[in-house]
Amino acid sequence: MRTDRNQLLFNQTLIVVGVLLSLLTGRAEGVYLLAALMASQHLGLDFMVALKRGLRIPARPVDEDPRPHRFARSVGAAFLIAAALAFSLGAPLVGWGLALVVALLAFINLAFGFCLGCFMYYQFRLLRHRLGLN
Repeated sequence: MRTDRNQLLFNQTLIVVGVLLSLLTGRAEGVYLLAALMASQHLGLDFMVALKRGLRIPARPVDEDPRPHRFARSVGAAFLIAAALAFSLGAPLVGWGLALVVALLAFINLAFGFCLGCFMYYQFRLLRHRLGLN
């Protein structure tokens, strides 16, 4: 299976910059937009892929299973959706906290190459195997 390494870097950079800009401007709308972009992988059109292509960033495919990265992106989307919900319910501190967790994890992946969501994916797969649920 193949993974577009540039897509991963683009996504992580967009998350870090988007959350920080939203926080610095005090505008939660950036978090709403990021949540929608992150969740779009489950729709017919992945808007983050479309955005990268629209910016003419070339693909850099590598032999790597894309499933852990999709799982990590789903977890990030869930956190950003929860952040958006917190903003909507009048709990901005909770919203910013959740959004900053996603930005921090994206930064760690960018800077150090450690993907917590990918690690979680492999741990769940290992647990399923040990429980005989494969």
